[in-house]
Amino acid sequence: MEQEGIGQVLILPFTEDIAQMPPEVFVNEVLVNTLGAKAVLVGENFRFGHKHAGDVRLLRELGDRLGLIIEVVPAVTLRRSFVSSSEIRRLIEAGDLSRAGRLLERPFALEGAVVRGQGVGKTQTVPTLNLVTLSEVLPAPGVYVTRTEDRDGRSWPSVTNVGYRPTFGGKELSIETYLLEGLEGETPGQIRVEFLRRLRDEKKFESPEQLKSQILRDVRRAQAYFRRVPCHNN
Repeated sequence: MEQEGIGQVLILPFTEDIAQMPPEVFVNEVLVNTLGAKAVLVGENFRFGHKHAGDVRLLRELGDRLGLIIEVVPAVTLRRSFVSSSEIRRLIEAGDLSRAGRLLERPFALEGAVVRGQGVGKTQTVPTLNLVTLSEVLPAPGVYVTRTEDRDGRSWPSVTNVGYRPTFGGKELSIETYLLEGLEGETPGQIRVEFLRRLRDEKKFESPEQLKSQILRDVRRAQAYFRRVPCHNN
């Protein structure tokens, strides 16, 4: 938003008073009297006011009456399907990161701090970077082909597991990334993980050895992916 020149952002808490506000009152009290709006830009399916009673037609009528410029932005479509934030969230939470990326026109990514894990991967399977993120939208549990980068511009092809580590009796959701080309130098404190393709569901294995064998198969599939779509380590 800063790059687009937006100077201020107001996040209006959706309180009970706001939820009960009729469309006309919302425009008068919030947009005109409080914000002093001169122009309003909305999508063509915009709804507002109590029980979504207000629509674009009503907004135009109120705009004409109150001297507001109303600009309606056409919906974005891809292959005749509407692109919406709710659909993108649904795809991400269903694990369909490939289609979510097409709608976003970029890979969906999580970023945050790298924290110390329990050391299981390093001693029993493969070493991973453990990501803690503040994102409210997370991919469905599973194993994904990913691309990982740090704040110094280094990037690695990777495989990421989102899940509960059932083989080790895990109870809390974790995001663990294995770098295919290994890590040289210091472990990054912050990383960004781009999700490119889903490989499989998370599952429980009888032993760490079986899990490690599956991880190595996942790695080979990811390597085949990156042979088609290179990821260069900077």
